[in-house]
Amino acid sequence: MSILFINGSPRRQGNTATLGDRLLTGIPHTTLSLADYQLNFVQDQRETKQPQRNLTDDYEQLMTTYFAPASDIVLGTPVYWYGMTGQLKVFMDRWFDSFSHDFPFADKRIYLLIVGADQPEIKATGITQAVLNSCDWLKMNFCGTGIVTADGPQDVANLVTLPANCQTLRRKIKTNTK
Repeated sequence: MSILFINGSPRRQGNTATLGDRLLTGIPHTTLSLADYQLNFVQDQRETKQPQRNLTDDYEQLMTTYFAPASDIVLGTPVYWYGMTGQLKVFMDRWFDSFSHDFPFADKRIYLLIVGADQPEIKATGITQAVLNSCDWLKMNFCGTGIVTADGPQDVANLVTLPANCQTLRRKIKTNTK
């Protein structure tokens, strides 16, 4: 059992990274910042004779080295124009490449962290729905969303305690990885 935190923020040490660190404090895990990797847009090749796979970026390495062995995956994103960041969206779009090559998605547990400044519990519902639908399609287990309202660069670091929804996710992670 291993835990992978995927920071989908372009800010490697921003509120999303801090939230992931705080959520997973004392829990062994690996952190990936998607901003550190080259991820190309998905190229849907189903109508051609080209393979549904792009080996010119870091996606395959991330999936085989980090995603495949993880039993629990925490996806983190700030809210950008009412959706997830481009980095996380491109990464998730590429799951189709893996799906088309029989990647073992089934039974992985997925947790979602969202950080937003302006009512993220309302304005980021599309993010949760997109991850939930992806999990359903790929037979992964969606375990919930933790949402934090934050705007300034140290807002999450300055929280005395994490919100109840994040504490609930932390308990689930600890229970699921025993």
